Amino acid sequence: MTVPILLCLTLVGGRAESGPAQSSAEVAFEEAVRSVGPGRVNWTNLQLVVDSRSDRRVGAWKDRRMQEQDALDSIAPRMEAAAHRVPVTANATAGDLYTGGEVGERLEEGARGWQISETRYHESGGVEMAATLDIRTWLLPALAQLATAAPGTEELSDTAATGLVVDARGLPFELSLVPTIATVDAQPIVKASLLAPAVDARAAPVVYVTDPADPRAYARAGARPLFARATSADGASLMLAPDANITPSPSVAALVAGRRVVVVVDP
Repeated sequence: MTVPILLCLTLVGGRAESGPAQSSAEVAFEEAVRSVGPGRVNWTNLQLVVDSRSDRRVGAWKDRRMQEQDALDSIAPRMEAAAHRVPVTANATAGDLYTGGEVGERLEEGARGWQISETRYHESGGVEMAATLDIRTWLLPALAQLATAAPGTEELSDTAATGLVVDARGLPFELSLVPTIATVDAQPIVKASLLAPAVDARAAPVVYVTDPADPRAYARAGARPLFARATSADGASLMLAPDANITPSPSVAALVAGRRVVVVVDP
């Protein structure tokens, strides 16, 4: 696959930096990044990133051109392998949804929509590339077949909860596009079927942050969220603490259906 190089960095002693300076708000909070096969998922920004490197040597300036193409050629199979392994729910990966039919075909086609986001040239020789796949564009439309709850119809009062924040730090929790969150007596609070179809097809089911003070948590859960602590994790499933005082009530269901959920995890 041949794709345009969106960002080509200049040689600076094996390290390169480019782009506008980030604001303090953007760099103040770490993002939730997890390895997945030969790639990594930034769950905060919903991006799948795969790196590739070539040190192929031929001679003179031919090296760079051949190394660029060599690195580029190796990205497609690496991205495909990583994409298949991206967790979608507690029980399914993206590869499990490649089951043929229109949805499966759209997923396979969408997984090929990656772009080169960064290129690094090293003084010692060699070229590194990073390719990025936007998970919002790729996977979120496929949730339409899983998100079957009715949108919440309750009118929120000035004192009603505006979202749900679950603290899962310190647990061996495996992040997924739609985690399962349940009460201590196994009543599900969050799962794919409890989502309503989103007005915005790119609206993530939950937002993952590493600090509850992250502005992205406020943007999703609002000024008056319900707070709960998770005390155990099994893969991409969380169990809330016995004292969480959260049940699958109509008000909580409306928050989940409306995708007003934030999960705080370790970096």
